[in-house]
Amino acid sequence: MNNPELQKLADKAGIAREYLDVMNRKVEIKPEYRVEGLRLMGYPVDDEKALGLRLARDAKKQCDDMLDPVTVINDDDFPCLYIRTRGDVRDSAVLSWSIELEDHSRISDTLPIEEVEIADYFDLDGEQYDLRRFLIPVKLPYGYHHFSCVLTDGYRIFNSVRSSLIRVPTKMYMPKELSEGRRIWGVSVQLYALRSENNWGVGDFADLKVLLPKLARTGGSFVGLNPVHAGYPSSPDPDNVSPYSPSSRQWLNVCYISVPDVPEYVMCKEACDLVASKRFQQQLRTLREREYVDYRGVLDLKLKVLRLIFDKMHVDDRRSTRGRKFLSFIEEGGRDLQIIATYGALQADLYAKGVNAWGWPAFPRELQQADGPFVEVWRNEHAKEVRFWAYLQFLAQEQLDEAYAVAQENHMTVGIYRDLAVGVSQASCDVWGDRNNVYRTKASVGAPPDRLGPLGQVWGLAPMDPQALRECAYEPMISLYRANMRSCGALRIDHAAGLNRFWWVREGQPASTGFYVKSAMHDLMGIIALESVRHRCLIICEDLGTIPAELRAALKKCGALSYKIFFDERSGDGGFISPYDYQPLAMAALTTHDMPTFKGWWEDKDLKDGVGLGIYTKEQSVELIADREQAKQRMFDSMRYFGSLDSSVPYRASDAPYSKELVRSMQVHLCKTASMMYSSQLEDWIGVEKPVNVPGTCNEYPNWKRKLTRNLDEIFSDDYVKELTAAMTRTRNS
Repeated sequence: MNNPELQKLADKAGIAREYLDVMNRKVEIKPEYRVEGLRLMGYPVDDEKALGLRLARDAKKQCDDMLDPVTVINDDDFPCLYIRTRGDVRDSAVLSWSIELEDHSRISDTLPIEEVEIADYFDLDGEQYDLRRFLIPVKLPYGYHHFSCVLTDGYRIFNSVRSSLIRVPTKMYMPKELSEGRRIWGVSVQLYALRSENNWGVGDFADLKVLLPKLARTGGSFVGLNPVHAGYPSSPDPDNVSPYSPSSRQWLNVCYISVPDVPEYVMCKEACDLVASKRFQQQLRTLREREYVDYRGVLDLKLKVLRLIFDKMHVDDRRSTRGRKFLSFIEEGGRDLQIIATYGALQADLYAKGVNAWGWPAFPRELQQADGPFVEVWRNEHAKEVRFWAYLQFLAQEQLDEAYAVAQENHMTVGIYRDLAVGVSQASCDVWGDRNNVYRTKASVGAPPDRLGPLGQVWGLAPMDPQALRECAYEPMISLYRANMRSCGALRIDHAAGLNRFWWVREGQPASTGFYVKSAMHDLMGIIALESVRHRCLIICEDLGTIPAELRAALKKCGALSYKIFFDERSGDGGFISPYDYQPLAMAALTTHDMPTFKGWWEDKDLKDGVGLGIYTKEQSVELIADREQAKQRMFDSMRYFGSLDSSVPYRASDAPYSKELVRSMQVHLCKTASMMYSSQLEDWIGVEKPVNVPGTCNEYPNWKRKLTRNLDEIFSDDYVKELTAAMTRTRNS
């Protein structure tokens, strides 16, 4: 498989030949793995004739189109685009060009083709073509425009395609307070984990509306959420709940709808009577009291009541203001909303008929194409069901909008920051509705082997083909960023390394057989910057692990915040760096959702439990605990030097039990960091021991289900929490 021509094709497709690992060592990717990458991208590499025809067809189309499908230009770029013309056109030929601006106004002109510089030339099927550099003669406003041209050469007329021309800023949005040097703090929460007297067994948007002002009163400036992407509400699988493996990243998880906050609820007697019934109230109490979220139990109750409201209240009656608002939401949602609503309704219908419809690959064959005629017939026959699932999205978006409005009313600098997951599963709604053929369902993204994960990682998320994204002018990514920058002051991009490259692996194969595929970093970051400015949304990039130097430089240049975890910020001698040496353009945090809570870490619970979960051997656990004891002492040394460690805490870390004073010291120390943002966790305030998620486990641990041990009112009325948050605010403001 070391065919030189195939290797050149892999180069052209953006498949890397080598990379630097976490230890900065060069690792070569085997030629056969690169060829496998071409297969996954759809190239018929095992049929020389078919491959030749495919490549010839692609090259001919490129020349016939004359223009690239999209050009992204930022403030630092030379303002030009490229036009492919036949080499035999006469100097007297005339180019007529037109730019259709985003507001539908138009700029047009003509000029002799000889005035358009030839930047390069090439041969195709015995004919020469020129690649001409067209200088855009006007300064375009930021936005999404289109360019087209017509070349007239005597009796010959060549028409170009309509190409997307995207003008973008070089800088992401930055709130004025942060740009002027203010340092803020907030909390990151798993929304489902919140407890309250009123929720139905899962934290919801009503709880978020309660949390935001409570936090604001303590001096906090934001609440960070786990991904609230749409899941699989029709699926009976109790383990299909990871927020990082969603069905759609563009729509919301309807599990977070607060039923009592639905305007139609109080007017629907049947719904109120059902909820007030003794049996229903007992079910709610049981769901609230459970240690872990029972998603299926919660959804069954919520969907039952919401369906009753939908059936009885005629929510789509255009004669009412409410009905017109809902119908307007449907119109604005367009095809994308129709797809998620159809998927939910269809999956529910199939499950009701006894079909194990875990994802679209399990649908009947005729229903596996979202835009196919059989799906259209099904949608028409089940129009009311589809509209119900659209209504759920309407309610979820409305309640998230209301929560963000609460944050703004409380003058929170950021208010809410949302989390954008890396991707979606192969069986997801987004893949089912992929009309641009950008997802490669026989592949998965993941991570290569390294010293922390010798086997590497395969995440079960379908990658998007960079070439296919470019062919459709990045339309899926634009829609994705727009949807996720709504109702928030910041967006955290998980695994931001994907802006530069993704590790692809054939599904079912080990991560060691994978390869890196280059992303269109310049274009993607430009689009993110444009949407960031338009939505007034700060961008936080999770850039942990092995990040290419060019990406780090680009993130810093564009003003995106980095993500700094305390336990990773070590100096060469193993000690912890000074909080004043933290990168200013960053969000600092003590731990993440993939790490133990501070209590669990201090008491080595993750390492001890890891033996029983099969993550570590007993010998490895003992060794890791010894390493951690050294880390604890180095942590104490740093905290004591900078005056963060409470005087009541013993000098030696090995003599210090977990305590409230230790927690306060740790939080104050992190609040001293130079980073613009510091994100704490409610778990650490109240001493929660069990983690959110244990990487490397599935059924061994109830990931993404553990709740907080106290409800919101109890947390914020606690004298210790009041003193803790006051200390954090003083430190950040000093």
